Amino acid sequence: MKAQHWNGHETELARSVGGVYAFRSPWEGVLRGGVAPWPPPELVQKLYQSRQSRAYRDGDAAVATAALGYYSDLQSVHSEDAITWSLFGPLVYASAEVRSRYAADLLAHIGLAAAPAPANFWLWRRLPHPDSLVPGGPEIDFGIQTDRVLVLGEAKWRSGVGTGQGVGGAKDQIQLRAQFCAQYGASIYPDIETFVVLLVGNAMGAITDSWKALRTERLLIVESTWAELGGLQSHPWRTEFLAQLAWRRAHSQAV
Repeated sequence: MKAQHWNGHETELARSVGGVYAFRSPWEGVLRGGVAPWPPPELVQKLYQSRQSRAYRDGDAAVATAALGYYSDLQSVHSEDAITWSLFGPLVYASAEVRSRYAADLLAHIGLAAAPAPANFWLWRRLPHPDSLVPGGPEIDFGIQTDRVLVLGEAKWRSGVGTGQGVGGAKDQIQLRAQFCAQYGASIYPDIETFVVLLVGNAMGAITDSWKALRTERLLIVESTWAELGGLQSHPWRTEFLAQLAWRRAHSQAV
């Protein structure tokens, strides 16, 4: 299927038997934001072969495997990793000034007034598991750390918050992240005054009563949307990100 890319050029999409579109190349589905050299390791680690490869057949399979020789979930129009990179990935590699301004704007947006200060951004790093402290704990989709605030971000596109986690399977993704902050945050990050678990999705209203009960003076559980965070004035690639966001919504199944 031929389609117009959000940047204006013509692109080719594969369509699965379930109606999900995928890019011919994974690089067509992400915002580069001037990152060089390309591709960055954060995206390369996401290029594993998808379990959904057989959902693309015949000519669509040829399109979906043309670039890599196999199909990766990063190519999907529904890819949470692709939209997460497009918003936060270029900021990981941006100048210290850009990171500082955006972090201050994001914190103000969620109710934490803060002057611009040095800030680190990262993607897809794992925490020690809060139940057992073994490696391979929760994967943090995006993180932001300033001198006084730590944000652990959970990104969603069409899926809900994962449940059945932790020892005994009685917790969800937000609870595990909040547990890590509450139990080990102060000892691991002695300078941090406020810990934030931030859920980002397509709409507001996902915060549950059980999550509200976990809040303390030092631990916040908040939510925002892709449009709100991508539309902050300090984001250098705001215009392109919002164009991509609109394109993904137009070419996705209901979000």
